[in-house]
Amino acid sequence: MTADRRSAILAAATDLIRENGVAAVRTRDVTTRAGVGIGLLNHYFKWGELRALAAAQALWAEIERVVPEAPAPDRQLDVFLARAFGEDADPLWRLWIEVTDLAMSDPDMARAAEGCAEGILNELAAILEQGAAKHYWQCPAPKAAALRILAFHDGLVGFVLTGLPKVERDEAAEHFKRFVALELGLPQDSHKA
Repeated sequence: MTADRRSAILAAATDLIRENGVAAVRTRDVTTRAGVGIGLLNHYFKWGELRALAAAQALWAEIERVVPEAPAPDRQLDVFLARAFGEDADPLWRLWIEVTDLAMSDPDMARAAEGCAEGILNELAAILEQGAAKHYWQCPAPKAAALRILAFHDGLVGFVLTGLPKVERDEAAEHFKRFVALELGLPQDSHKA
C-alpha cells in the first residue's frame, strides 16, 4: 500500500507537469489528482524532490513519445531525424527549457536535468556506436559525436522557437539532417525521413 500511494503521488505530479509545465503545478493539484492529503504527500516527499523526480519522468515520457524505440540503430536514427523538428516535439522542447531554467536556481531540479541530459547523451551515443559497429556509418567517438549532434539540435530548436534568427521547422530539419550526415560520414541524402 505504501509503494502504491507513493507511486500514485509521483504519477499524479508527472502527469500534471506534462499537461501544464513545472511552474504551474502546485501541491494541491498533486494531492487532488492523487486523491491524498497534503500530510501524506509530505510524508513521502519533500516538494522540491517530488517536483524534480516528476519533471525527470515527464521529460523521459516526452522523449519516448517523440522518439520511440526502433528495432535497429539506423531506423532509430531515421525516427530521430524525422521527428526532431515536428510540432509534436514542442511539449518536449518547452519542458526541457523550463527544467533547465529552473535548474539554475534549484539543486533538486539541477540533479534531475543533469540526469536527463546524461541519459539522452548516453542513449544517442549507444545508437551511434551500434550503427558504427554494423557499418551503417562512421563514428570513431560516439559520445563526442552525440554531444555535437545534441548541441546542434538544441541550437536549432532555439532558432525555431525564438525566431532569432528566423529558421522555419522544415529548414531546421534539413540543416539537422545535413549536419548528422556530415558527422557520420554519410551521403547527404542517405537519411531522408
